[in-house]
Amino acid sequence: METETPAQNPKPRERLRHGLLWGVLIVVIVGIVGANIWSPHHQDSGDDTEPDLSVHHQVPDFSLIDQRGALVTPSDLRGKIWVVDFIFTRCVAACPLMTDKMKKLQEEFAESGVYFVSVSVDPEYDTPDVLFQYANRFGVDGNTWLFLTGEKENIYHLTQDGFGLAIGQQESEVLHSARFVLVDHRGQIRGYYDSNEDEALQKLRRDIPQLLIES
Repeated sequence: METETPAQNPKPRERLRHGLLWGVLIVVIVGIVGANIWSPHHQDSGDDTEPDLSVHHQVPDFSLIDQRGALVTPSDLRGKIWVVDFIFTRCVAACPLMTDKMKKLQEEFAESGVYFVSVSVDPEYDTPDVLFQYANRFGVDGNTWLFLTGEKENIYHLTQDGFGLAIGQQESEVLHSARFVLVDHRGQIRGYYDSNEDEALQKLRRDIPQLLIES
């Protein structure tokens, strides 16, 4: 007659302990699933995070010239939602892609009153006329999209200290951020979005309507 090993014939106390552990584990799993289903923040899209539109800081005062030669200050954009990027027309890599993506945003929000602003980080070359030609080349609506230029020192200060974005120059190459910045109707920065990431751009598309509701 074969004898059973302890593994084959566990003691009643061990069987009870194992049963209790499995019971606790099942309760925890059920609780997690239930929380995800009944949580008021749960969304069918699978995005369980609330929009992060906290105020970063106020856009400082500036005075720049647009592609038509008109003076532009923050007061001209007060009361409007605007999206900003920093580009230059001689850029052959990131900037054309950024402008193309910004154009798609402008087309999507054409009826909403949202403004778009592109600040040149190569202002010594990017005169208003050069920016006007650049805008026409991309077929943008110049009524709600401003291409701005001005003094190099002022633009570098605005980029770094005003918008908190990196900028620099290595020989003839201008190094700048590829982020889009969302500004509310009070001139407050409310979000940063990497233009190279589709997920970030989708978040921007969701955040703009939220600010339109606020305004």
